[in-house]
Amino acid sequence: MYRKSTYLFVVNSINRFLNFFLRIVLRAVLGTNGFGMIAVILPVQNLILTITSYATSPSVSKFVSEDEAKGDFRDLYPFVFIFIGVLLFIVGFIVAPSFASFLSEDFGDEIVTPLRVMFLGIPFGILFSIFTGIYLGKQRAKRVAMALFVVQASTIALAYAMGTRYGVEGAVLSFFLAYALGTLYLLSYLARVRGWTMDWDRARAMIRFSLPIIATSLAIVTIFQVDILVLGRYFSTYETSLYGLVTPTARLITSFSVALSSLLLPKMSSLKASNSHEEIGETFSKAFDVGFKVSLPFALLILSFSREILYVLFDSVEATQALRILAVGMFFYSMYYLISSCLQGLGRPRIPMYILSSCAFLDIILCFILIPSYSVEGAALATSTSMFVAFLLAFLYSRPNKIPKVLNIASVIPLLLFERCVGILDGKIMTVAVYMVAGLIYFYVYNRLNGVLDVVFND
Repeated sequence: MYRKSTYLFVVNSINRFLNFFLRIVLRAVLGTNGFGMIAVILPVQNLILTITSYATSPSVSKFVSEDEAKGDFRDLYPFVFIFIGVLLFIVGFIVAPSFASFLSEDFGDEIVTPLRVMFLGIPFGILFSIFTGIYLGKQRAKRVAMALFVVQASTIALAYAMGTRYGVEGAVLSFFLAYALGTLYLLSYLARVRGWTMDWDRARAMIRFSLPIIATSLAIVTIFQVDILVLGRYFSTYETSLYGLVTPTARLITSFSVALSSLLLPKMSSLKASNSHEEIGETFSKAFDVGFKVSLPFALLILSFSREILYVLFDSVEATQALRILAVGMFFYSMYYLISSCLQGLGRPRIPMYILSSCAFLDIILCFILIPSYSVEGAALATSTSMFVAFLLAFLYSRPNKIPKVLNIASVIPLLLFERCVGILDGKIMTVAVYMVAGLIYFYVYNRLNGVLDVVFND
C-alpha cells in the first residue's frame, strides 16, 4: 500500500508542479486583473476537485473493493453520482449572479459568465472521479495517476491556447475540456469490459454512505475557499491574485496524505469486511506515523524557505507570512485527512462530517473577523486555525496507538537559521541551486534518522 501511495504521491507532486505552472501561464496570459478574477472563480474548480477526490472517488472505491473481494466487479451503480453533478451545475448556474454581487465592485458583472462555465465542469469532474474510484477499488493506482497527469497537462495547454484567444472565459472552459479528456483516457479500458449489470440496492447503499462524505467535502471547500471569497469582498483583484499564488504552494504539503488516503480507505474497508480488528488498529497507527514522517519535512521546508519559494516561482515576496502560516495549517490538515479516510473506511463517515462542518463555521467567523484588518495574513490565519482544530478533534476521537516523534519538529531550527543567514541570492538560478542543495541535505539527514524511504518503498 505504501509503495503504491508513493507512486501516486510522485505523480501528484508532478501535477502540483504543473498546477504552479498553470497559474504562471494564467497570470502571464490574463494579466493581474484577469488572474485575480480567475483566483476567485477557482473555488468552483476546487469544489469539483473536493467533491470528486474526497467524496465520489472514495465512496466508489470502497464499494468496488468490497465487490472485488467477493468476485469480479461488473456493475454500473457507481454512475448514479452523475445526477448529483447535474444538480450542482443547475444550482451553480442559478446562483452565479448572487455570487457576483457578494464581491467588491472591482470584479463587476463580467465574472458571471466564466463562473457559469466553471460550474459546467462539475458533472464531467464527477464522471471522471467515478472512473478513478473504480480503478482505485481495483488497486490500479498507476492508471489513475496517469489520468490525473493527462487532466493537468491538458489543462495547461488548453488554458494557454484558449486564454490567449478568448480571455478569462476561454481559460475557464479549459478546465471542463481537460476533465473530458481524462474521462476518455479511463474509458478506453473499461469500455472493453462486457456483461455490465445494475444493482440498485448497492447504488442506494453507496449514496447513503456518501451523503455524510459529500457534506464533509462541502465543509472542506468552505475551509479552503471562504478565505479568498471574503478577501474578494473587502479587497481588489490584486489581493486575490496574491493569495491565489500562495494557497497552491502550501497545498503541496498534503500531497502524500491524499495519495495514501486514496488507498487507505478501501484497505480499511476490506479489513473491516473480513473482521481483522487487530490489523485495523495496526494499519491505522502505521499510516498515521508514516503520514506524519513524510508530510512534516515538506511543511518545515516550505515554512522556512517561504520567501525564497515565492521569489523564484512568482517573483514576489509580499505574501511570505501568509505562506508560512498556511504551511502549518496544511500540515495539520494532511494529518486530519488520514484520520478521516480511516474513519470513512471503517463505516463511520459522520464523525469527519461533524468535525469539519463545525470547523467550517469557525473558519467563516474567523475570516470575517481577521481579513478586513489583516488582509492575506488574516485569511491564512483563519484557515490554519480551523484546520488545527479539525485535526485536534479527529486525533482525540481516534487516538492512534503509535505517536510519531514530535521532536522531529525541532529540525526546523537549522532550516530557519540557514534561511536567516543566506536569504535571497543574486538571481533565481543561484537561489534555486543553493536552497535545493540545502533541502536535499536536510532530507538525507531526516531520512537517516527516521527511515522514511525504507517504509514507503519496501512496504
